[in-house]
Amino acid sequence: MSDRESRDHISAEEAARLLELTESAGQAEDLEGLAQRVFPLLLRVTGATGALLCLEEPRPPFHSLFHEGIQSNTLPVIKRICTEQFQQIPTQNDSPPIIVSLSPQEATHLFLFSLRRKTKKLGFLGLVLPAPEKPPRRILLQKITGLLAYFIEQFLDRLAYDQKIAHLNTYLTVSSEIAQSINLREVIEAVLYSSIEAVAAEAASVLLLDAEKKNFRFYGVEGPARPILLDVTFPVDQGLAGYVFQTQKSAIFNEVQQNPRFYGKFDSVSGFRTKNLVAIPLVAGDEKVGVLEVLNKAGGEPFYEDDRLLLESIAEEIAFAIRNANVCEEKQTLATEIQRMLEFQTKLIQTSNDGIIANDRQGNVIIFNEGAEKILGYRNDEVIGRIKVTQLYPPGVAQEVRAKIDGPEYGGAGRLIHYETMGLSKTGEQIPVELSASLIYGNDQEVTTVGFFRDLRERQQLQEKLLQSERLAALGQMAAHISHEVKNPLVVIGGMARQVLKAAGEDPPKSAEKLRIIVEEIRRLEEFLAEVGSFAKLSEPRKCPIDLNSLIREMCLNLEASLQENRIKLAVNLDPNLPQVRFDPLLCRQVLLNIAKNGIEAMPAGGTLTFTSGRDHDRVLVRISDSGEGIAPDIMDKIFQPFYSTKPKGSGLGLAISQTIVKAHQGEIRVESQPHRGAGVTVFLPAASK
Repeated sequence: MSDRESRDHISAEEAARLLELTESAGQAEDLEGLAQRVFPLLLRVTGATGALLCLEEPRPPFHSLFHEGIQSNTLPVIKRICTEQFQQIPTQNDSPPIIVSLSPQEATHLFLFSLRRKTKKLGFLGLVLPAPEKPPRRILLQKITGLLAYFIEQFLDRLAYDQKIAHLNTYLTVSSEIAQSINLREVIEAVLYSSIEAVAAEAASVLLLDAEKKNFRFYGVEGPARPILLDVTFPVDQGLAGYVFQTQKSAIFNEVQQNPRFYGKFDSVSGFRTKNLVAIPLVAGDEKVGVLEVLNKAGGEPFYEDDRLLLESIAEEIAFAIRNANVCEEKQTLATEIQRMLEFQTKLIQTSNDGIIANDRQGNVIIFNEGAEKILGYRNDEVIGRIKVTQLYPPGVAQEVRAKIDGPEYGGAGRLIHYETMGLSKTGEQIPVELSASLIYGNDQEVTTVGFFRDLRERQQLQEKLLQSERLAALGQMAAHISHEVKNPLVVIGGMARQVLKAAGEDPPKSAEKLRIIVEEIRRLEEFLAEVGSFAKLSEPRKCPIDLNSLIREMCLNLEASLQENRIKLAVNLDPNLPQVRFDPLLCRQVLLNIAKNGIEAMPAGGTLTFTSGRDHDRVLVRISDSGEGIAPDIMDKIFQPFYSTKPKGSGLGLAISQTIVKAHQGEIRVESQPHRGAGVTVFLPAASK
């Protein structure tokens, strides 16, 4: 056999050692067992005094270090060297070993042989050899490293598989616990317990945002600090939890006490010492919910990347569970509130003094409350499902009511507000009611008509009594005023008549003057009684279209002499486009004349009387104003009262009669005045329709 063939082939003895190594490796149950079984054989086969396996997995970076025959004080150096050299492992299988001098005093060196499977780098096999110039045969070490890499990969694959199974079981456990409860506290407590178990930690907590999203609250706590921290709050921008929440990236913090972001207040309060932690943001869809924290890996170990990945999957379930629990809680609250409102509305409907009746599209009564029972005399069970709503009105009235609901007159289409009509009681009595009704729609279709009605019998009786009282009071006031007004002229007439009788034939001129006074007083009585008659009984107006401007011009001509006699100027401002009004011409003249006479009498020293006509939206107006002393504010509210007058010989009926006439024509009178600046009376009348 040539030297080359000798280098590329193993001897029978080496083959036997490799077979023995394979058998030992095959009996191992895990990586630690593999190292324990193969190290003695490796030392014997290679002549090494020590051996080690430094692997990247399963606990990165390079936490899996198995050794035999190596002093412990050199292990940190070896681990550092492995970490530095791992990224530089060449891809060639026949790369030379890395040689490290372990001790200057001793002639021993560490040979690091790379372990790889296909393109995957696994770590190093280390052998401590006393003579670096005489290492074991290269072909033998290639076979050994290849054999070890195979078994290591198998164990790592099994660990990864077991880890996935464990993660899946944890995930399923968490999902099951979440699915079995909608109580948020119960869900979080169960999930925290599972999280602690899954990563072998000491404590865990869930921090949720408060309603203002300004503070965290320890909503769930598992571990020694639970009694102290549960429901405690702190600002959302502080601590490692605040950092993770702001960045929305999960993170491992294995040196917590040295981290400047660590919020140590709760350690000092609770006595719990945080060594390391994993923090995971809780996000449900686009909604930021809070943070999951798992603290202190058991046995003083650090947290690893696979811990973070597992907790991320759990955190996603927690976030959606929190949102779902909140939604369920909101739904429950809403359902409770709806039920409460329904009970309240039902009680309100049933106990209302007003009658409430609802019917479906076919006219069947579906609601008939206690108020309706009292007003119409039916019992609830006699109406619902037994009679139609039309039977609760006199013949034809239900159709009129429906037409009013559909029309625009009383609140707009679909509504009826304060409409007075008649209801029909069980005994057949027609009962006056004030009705308000609405149409209720569902899916753009009419579903129900709801009517609210009030019994007007008592109100009408009160109105009649009040009207009667007002009539009696007015009659009493009228009688007193008539007595006063008639008494004085009668006294004068009687005295004058007696004097005329006594002095007949003695002094004809004096008798003639006294007769003139008698005639004047009789005229005053006649005028007064005429005004009283006009006020007491206003005849039915005979309305017809009239030109208000023409009527004003005619009146101005008639007043010309009186205006000149009282040194009063006349001003007329008439709208040439003024529409006609429907008014009784004689009554219209009377109204304008009464107002004009008051204006003239208010200017004994002269002034200006102004007539103005114009439009106010859909109404016509005529304003008569004077430049007199005006009306005192304290008597403004009395000027329309019958028999109230500030003039010595005034009857106090002019404005009262005018107001009565204008109201009979659906019009309105307004009076405006400022002291020493005159007064103005404006009459508003509806324009005549064309």
